[in-house]
Amino acid sequence: MAGKVSVFAYVHAKPGKEEATRQALLALVGPTRAEEGCLSYDLHQSTADRTQFIFYENWTSRELLEKHRGSAHIAAFRARVSELLTQPPDIQIWEMVSSPAA
Repeated sequence: MAGKVSVFAYVHAKPGKEEATRQALLALVGPTRAEEGCLSYDLHQSTADRTQFIFYENWTSRELLEKHRGSAHIAAFRARVSELLTQPPDIQIWEMVSSPAA
């Protein structure tokens, strides 16, 4: 298996859909944190623009991240994207190049 990967997933709610989007995104946290390979899965909301959210995620491998992307709870959220978001989430996958902090 490949090494640890980090994900930054940028989500932009439609104006007026901020709270519904927040609740839909929060509903992903518990099931995702319980998945094999999930090291962290944290949702943040911008203080300057409440329509902007970001997930910061860490996974033990790209393979387990891909398994997550096919999960039922992610599929259920994808079905709501056009209702809640201005565009599909911008998902960026990164790998750590420095040593972790001690």
